[in-house]
Amino acid sequence: MDELIERWHKFAGHSKEEIAAQFNEESRSLFAEFFTKGLGDTCPQGAKWASAEEFAKRVLDLRSNERAWSRHLGETILRAQDLADDGQVEKAKQELTVFRDTCPWIFFADIAETQLQNMSD
Repeated sequence: MDELIERWHKFAGHSKEEIAAQFNEESRSLFAEFFTKGLGDTCPQGAKWASAEEFAKRVLDLRSNERAWSRHLGETILRAQDLADDGQVEKAKQELTVFRDTCPWIFFADIAETQLQNMSD
């Protein structure tokens, strides 16, 4: 999974124009694989896109959503740690549980679950 994330971040880190210029079977496959493994769902519209520009927009939207959830995870972990340090372990666990249960990104939800298990040990 780490290799997939690294490839995705490298690809999605380009401008809209650069992504559109790389609109091919390989880039569509990367999008579909990342979408499926990251969100546990099948790629919307599969490999059919109206245009390279539409594809580039979807890539950038997905990357933006991933970044937002990553920040949210970081904030949740910090908040939970502050609560735990303050002796409010159950409240800390609830923060992590809510994140885990609402986050669409499998690997971020898994991190929250690991943090939750670490608090239970």
